[in-house]
Amino acid sequence: MALSFTPFDAALGASVAGLDITSISAGEAEQLHDAWLKYHVLVIHGPVVTEDQLVSFGECFGKIENARRQSALASRPEIMVISNIRDNGQAVGALPDGELTFHYDRIHQKVPNKAGVLHALEIPDAGGETLFSDMCLAYDTLPADIRRRLDGLTALNTYEYGQTHAENKRLAQDAPTAVHPVVRTIPETGRKALFICRLMTDRILELSETESRELLDSLCDHAEDARFMYAHRWQVGDILVWDNRCAMHARRDFDGSQRRLMKRVTVGETRAPQ
Repeated sequence: MALSFTPFDAALGASVAGLDITSISAGEAEQLHDAWLKYHVLVIHGPVVTEDQLVSFGECFGKIENARRQSALASRPEIMVISNIRDNGQAVGALPDGELTFHYDRIHQKVPNKAGVLHALEIPDAGGETLFSDMCLAYDTLPADIRRRLDGLTALNTYEYGQTHAENKRLAQDAPTAVHPVVRTIPETGRKALFICRLMTDRILELSETESRELLDSLCDHAEDARFMYAHRWQVGDILVWDNRCAMHARRDFDGSQRRLMKRVTVGETRAPQ
């Protein structure tokens, strides 16, 4: 059965049908990669898969990195656990609770990752949706004078691990920071994407503090407009992959008394944003 891709009724994203994740051919991997470039987010509805199968799926999009934080709920070093489950009061996974502001993964590092893959094992009855915003479309719809103003601008990005809102960040002296273009180009397609986010982007370096704050707030408001978004309501077994270079994401709040368990693999990158 050939792979088919059905676009969502949203600014980005498509569902994948016809894939046997236990045996992905080279041709299917190429189709998946091409569709990922086109739609930025791909979703497969299916049964829970093994960690080996999840890693193999992620390899369709590039080289998989080891997880920054290991968990007792994962057996492979590439698997990152995102969960609110606790053992003796300690979270067994990362980013356990509540709402998470819009962000790009690892934009505060010199070379952010290329893509992320999430697999749902346990989900709450309501809430916890993951939101994605198409930052290529957000850039394309900016007024021409704003696009010209953004040419050549760079921004400082910082993060404190575990924080879910920018106002709660308390940076350690050795916290990783990175300066990236405010607008980056996706090398395979040549499309431009806004590369700023509310959680991690602190300052546009070429502007005064006041001008920087005003412009960043305006850009974030624009990028978080519902017309650029897809909201994914998770089902157990879902596998979702997104392009971390041009689709920022966020998480809606959920009832912390209900278990949420996701496993993730991270697709690495070799070049800094340009």
